[in-house]
Amino acid sequence: MKFLIHINTDSELIGYEAIALTLTLATFDHDIQIELGEKVLVLLNNPKSRLYGMIQSLALYDLPKAYHDFQVVDALDKVIQLSLQSGSLALDDYDSKLYFQ
Repeated sequence: MKFLIHINTDSELIGYEAIALTLTLATFDHDIQIELGEKVLVLLNNPKSRLYGMIQSLALYDLPKAYHDFQVVDALDKVIQLSLQSGSLALDDYDSKLYFQ
C-alpha cells in the first residue's frame, strides 16, 4: 500500500508520532512518502528535537527524501537538507493520505 504522510506541526510529540508511524510502516514493506509543511521548520531548526534526528534516518529505512516547499531551506543544517527534496506530489498516486497537524 502507498502512504503519503503529511506533517505540518510545530509540536514535537505529533511530529515524533508521525515519523514513528512512517518507520513502522516502512518496516512492513509499505511504500511511504513524507511531505513536510512550513510549521515543521521550528523542529528542523532545533538539533535537540527528536524530529531533527529522525528525519535523518529515512535513508536507513530505504525511504525517499521528504518533500517540502520551504522558502528558507538554505537556513537549515546541511545534514537536514540532505534528507529533503523540494517539489510537490501527485496526491492521486497514494492509496492513503495521513495528515498530522
